[in-house]
Amino acid sequence: MEAIAADPALHEEALSDAVEALSRGPYSVTDKPRALADAGLHDYASIGPYWWPDPVADDGLPYVRRDGVVNPERDGPEFDKSRLRALSEDMRALALGYYLSQDERFAEHAAMLARTWFIDSATRMTPNFDFAQGIPGRVDGRGEGIIEASHLSTIVESLGLLRPSAAFGAQDERALREWYRDFLVWMATSDNGDDEMRKANNHGVFFDFYLAHFALFAGAPDVARNVVAAFPDYRLGVQMDRQGRFFAELGRTRSWHYAHYVVDGAARLATIGECVGLDLWGANLDDGRSLSTARQFLLRYAENPAGWPFPDTDLDAGRIERMRGVSREVLFLWGEDGPVDLDELP
Repeated sequence: MEAIAADPALHEEALSDAVEALSRGPYSVTDKPRALADAGLHDYASIGPYWWPDPVADDGLPYVRRDGVVNPERDGPEFDKSRLRALSEDMRALALGYYLSQDERFAEHAAMLARTWFIDSATRMTPNFDFAQGIPGRVDGRGEGIIEASHLSTIVESLGLLRPSAAFGAQDERALREWYRDFLVWMATSDNGDDEMRKANNHGVFFDFYLAHFALFAGAPDVARNVVAAFPDYRLGVQMDRQGRFFAELGRTRSWHYAHYVVDGAARLATIGECVGLDLWGANLDDGRSLSTARQFLLRYAENPAGWPFPDTDLDAGRIERMRGVSREVLFLWGEDGPVDLDELP
């Protein structure tokens, strides 16, 4: 944020984004034309990104998986993924605009967006992901859907920047924290949450980050502290080898993306650790493995993505600059290199 404030071009771009956001929204899960079967209109609903209609079935059911190929249907109006993404992007733009300018218009619009999605009884989202990343013809929702809480995480950070504004009263803040606390309880007690927590790949890592992040916002720092403290043994010790490779990600069709994405989640959790007095950045397993081991593995290929030895669709297509951009976004979290432009901020 300090870098954006100090750079005239980035500063202007951020304020322009905030002004544009003033003309958008509000968003609500109740904007769906109809609720999915077994779900209420207030339930968040989405489908898995890599699941497509079966071309040999008359009705396309059940959907079949095509790893790495996103079905554009997931962004259609009958699902909530695009609405939640738009909400988080606008909240981020408005929060950054408010931070840079102290212009109350940005905070007031953000407050309206937040009340519509989280608080107002006619439009609020029920605090669960029971119907997230369902697969038509197979299952209504899955633990994997919790990965879409990335947008809820962006909103938490935005709310932090907006907190000084009078646009958010004590009642709003209390209601928002209660919503996140209820979502946190759902994550910790639901079947989908239990399934996601047990994932031995990027989904498990991001589950830990979201759980700790939302706990911190909801006023439960001990939960965040427990998650961070368990991470080295529970995640690094199981998912990462001695070379710093998260092996579950390397067989994917987008292995470069996922090898970086999982480290992104771990690094974000390390920032939560800082908030509760724990140093996950420097935490070592008995054999010396740590987040630094993962960083060193990624650095090995950062300047020469063409040398990446695992299958990858971007590599096959020669999208080397795109691969470098992914690398810069993740390594930025270690605080050693500034962003080239606003789009490269994590």
